[in-house]
Amino acid sequence: MKHTKLLFALDTLILLGVGMTTSCKNKASDNQQAEATTDTIPMMEQDHDEYLASIEAYLRTIGSQYTPGEVCIPSYTVVAINDSDTDYTRVWGDWWVFNYIIVGDTLKCVSGGNHPGLMYLKQNNTHEWVVSSFDQVEDGSRNLSSAQRIFGDYYEAFHKVNSNQEHRDSMRLKQVAYYVQEHNLPVTMIQDFGWSAVSLPLD
Repeated sequence: MKHTKLLFALDTLILLGVGMTTSCKNKASDNQQAEATTDTIPMMEQDHDEYLASIEAYLRTIGSQYTPGEVCIPSYTVVAINDSDTDYTRVWGDWWVFNYIIVGDTLKCVSGGNHPGLMYLKQNNTHEWVVSSFDQVEDGSRNLSSAQRIFGDYYEAFHKVNSNQEHRDSMRLKQVAYYVQEHNLPVTMIQDFGWSAVSLPLD
């Protein structure tokens, strides 16, 4: 039996965020075919948090290619995970990176972008998960066809979260709030260029 899980209860996941409309540019590239699944069990945090550190570290390497800030906070929604292969685990997601500077009590976005696609994770010699390769959705005229090829049967689930601005805004705020609290940052607001600052949902 395949160990593939499809994420439907997206708005219940505090750790899974996605981005607001910003001046931060979108970037993407590459390809891969997704496998079919009949498993539609909602996936909770504890089912995949073992992969989060490696995914976030990889996204920060992507963030380093943008205009630097003081902190890089990835925001993302995991669409599906398949761990049926003994050599690697595949994780499809709508991945975003944002670089911020701290101005007073506000995180101001200086750069970032969207990198949806498929990550391949392996365990290293110390049994830590690392991203070994990444197939990204392409830009421009090949955006749709490459997204459909990479996400396969998960494309509709991906499109649902990627195109829902309200959901993405809400989830990004939760992701940033979690990061702020975990790292004891002295901020309560987030702001994108040309937009008013927004309060973070801090406890």
